Amino acid sequence: MNLPAITALLIAMSSVAVQAQSLSDAFSQGTALGRSGNAAARFQITGNTAQSNVPGYTTNPPQSSYFGGVGISTPAAAAANACTGPGDSGDLAAQACNAINFSQTNPTRRPIFSITQTDPLLTGSKAITADPQAIAGNIAGTYSGCTVQTTTTPDRFETALCHQVRTTETLSCDKVLIVTPVQTPGCSDGQFLTRVTADPCPGCIDYIAFDFSCGSNSYLMHAFTIAKASGQVFMELGSQIVPGTLNTQIPQTPGPSRIDGSFCYRTHYSQSCTGANCSIGAWFSNPCQGTSYYGVSTFAMPTTVSFIDTWDNQCAALEARTQ
Repeated sequence: MNLPAITALLIAMSSVAVQAQSLSDAFSQGTALGRSGNAAARFQITGNTAQSNVPGYTTNPPQSSYFGGVGISTPAAAAANACTGPGDSGDLAAQACNAINFSQTNPTRRPIFSITQTDPLLTGSKAITADPQAIAGNIAGTYSGCTVQTTTTPDRFETALCHQVRTTETLSCDKVLIVTPVQTPGCSDGQFLTRVTADPCPGCIDYIAFDFSCGSNSYLMHAFTIAKASGQVFMELGSQIVPGTLNTQIPQTPGPSRIDGSFCYRTHYSQSCTGANCSIGAWFSNPCQGTSYYGVSTFAMPTTVSFIDTWDNQCAALEARTQ
């Protein structure tokens, strides 16, 4: 068998062997090859290998001064100006200038592309991201690492308990008794209150007197004259019930009056009370003679005091908490 035939046979046999291997075997072989290459490459870039194999290598390049500087615009402009000369000698300096010149002139030589939203590059990528399986196919049948699993988690029940604890506190409160005095007239029927006198005629044998006494929710005003010599009642002028009570203000109001062939007089009264302190005024006038007189008497109304008890329970809120 000649050499070409033997070579073809070996290639065919190796192809069959490769196809027979699974994807996981191929991945394992690739991983082993990469790791062996890493070890060899790591040895080549340590020690003095770079200095002996890389042209122009130095441990202190002039570009190290750029580190920590405020910017590289000034050194970049100087390097671009230094490479404006013609020629390409092929040495390392020329190669650096070629790179610098390329960076300066390439933007003007590059074609400008306008890519719209309907460009196939964009529309195709959208279709791929929307349904990768439609483009790349279902990898579940060729890659054993992807499997479809259905997991059912049973229902979980949890019992939670909470405790409310009321701490013991020592609090104080007051129940206050509020006593409110109530003042009411305390005189009985017929009890004398005060007398108002008037002497409109100093030369006469008598003078006027008004006696006020208690009645049922009122006063009894008794008008009469008193003999100056004996102090006894000389002439009756009449009596009248007047509505006098505590805190009552009564304006000038007509009292007993008589004008006929034998008598000619008119009486009026008034009352001004602040609480139990009262002033009663009396007017006596003789319209036939054109004379009048006014007198006033101040007295304390007899009263009784009762009390109303009211409890101010300031413990109500605390008592509610104990329920």
